[in-house]
Amino acid sequence: MGPRSGLLGLFALFVAGKCSYSPEPDQQRRLPPGSLGRADPEEELSLTFALRQQNVKRLSELVQAVSDPGSPRYGARDQ
Repeated sequence: MGPRSGLLGLFALFVAGKCSYSPEPDQQRRLPPGSLGRADPEEELSLTFALRQQNVKRLSELVQAVSDPGSPRYGARDQ
């Protein structure tokens, strides 16, 4: 993984941490029929989350600006 990919990954985690939970209208908030209940706390689970992407072009521009040594925003941490 290159520095640009690493930076993009860290930025994505930061942005995801700032988001609030908002389920889709058709998403259920209870256990589906046939569920066995809580998982064993010692059991390792693999989860996949899908996030709606917004402002992808702006994100790409920002990552490029802070990653390009020729940019005045190179290495900047804030907007």
